[in-house]
Amino acid sequence: MAPIRVLQVMPAMDAGGMETFVMNVYRTIDRTQVQFDFLYHYNKPCFYDDEIAALGGRITKLTVRQDNNIPRYLRQLDRFFAANPYRIIHGHYSGFGMFYNRAAKRRGVPVRVGHSHNTAYEPNLVGTLDRLMSSRFDRLLTDRFACSQKAGEMLFGKSPFTVLPNGIRVDDFAKPEPGARERIRAQWQVPDGAPLLGHVGRFSKQKNHLGLLDIFAAVHRRDPDARLALLGAGPLEGEVRARADALGLADRVIFAGVRSDTAACYAAMDAFLLPSLFEGLPVVLVEAQAAGLPCFVSDTVDPGAAFADGVHFLPLDAPEAWAQALCGGALARNPNARQQAVDAGYDIRTSARVLQQFYIGRAAGVTP
Repeated sequence: MAPIRVLQVMPAMDAGGMETFVMNVYRTIDRTQVQFDFLYHYNKPCFYDDEIAALGGRITKLTVRQDNNIPRYLRQLDRFFAANPYRIIHGHYSGFGMFYNRAAKRRGVPVRVGHSHNTAYEPNLVGTLDRLMSSRFDRLLTDRFACSQKAGEMLFGKSPFTVLPNGIRVDDFAKPEPGARERIRAQWQVPDGAPLLGHVGRFSKQKNHLGLLDIFAAVHRRDPDARLALLGAGPLEGEVRARADALGLADRVIFAGVRSDTAACYAAMDAFLLPSLFEGLPVVLVEAQAAGLPCFVSDTVDPGAAFADGVHFLPLDAPEAWAQALCGGALARNPNARQQAVDAGYDIRTSARVLQQFYIGRAAGVTP
């Protein structure tokens, strides 16, 4: 029998936490039984395009986020669902769900899944519009998933949902390739013995890179040898580079770009920092914990995101408190990290098994 084809509806498939989780599931499921296709809302080359094609996925790219032409978008959706009779769509893009779920229902798609990946919206006009549009996401859903309890409550209110942890390939991070630490530190020209702090995230308001630089400036005053590695890309990168230069930290901050070898990068780090303004259940924090890194996280992040030893929650308005915590003792790795990640349900094999059984059961008309 041909596999069940499930449509994953995304903004695009760049290297972000939500996208990485979907790819982790995609790599792990039995693709002879369940195959993923993707519907993007941007028509542009994306980080995961080649891998999706290699795994057998079909990609359709719409233009609405470039041209904001809603009437044309609605026509594109209607033609797409008329030509592609899916039984299941899995929507990860709540803002436009009011459109694509309606089009899917009209064309007879019986299972329309929604997935919540965050606990708040950007504190700006875009975030306000996203909140307004997302308020209609829940109405046409048949099933709901969320990365955490708070994320589900934020998007779905009182509707029932299933919490599905953002699973990762635990062993990739707990057991990095031999020599990875030395290789990456040499590549980044980090001197032997210099503390290397790290962060992985898109350069956006949510990730709070400017606040992170204030924290690192406080660390640097205590330990001038410290370095900060920033992995990722995004619209605010230029502003962050300028701020690092203004603080006199340009030669201490490493702009590493988007990487495919993040497990090796975690091995090179001595601590992981996540000063986000808000998060659902950040995949990067799961990865950093599995890698055994001591993690220093803003107290705006759900404490339920911590499952391993060595996670510290700190207030965003106190850079000196972060510096004291980071410089106050040895930054020791957690030797129990792998088992703690598995015990907490963050092995991707668990997440993939749950979704695979869900898709197969729903496609067969069985209520999970």
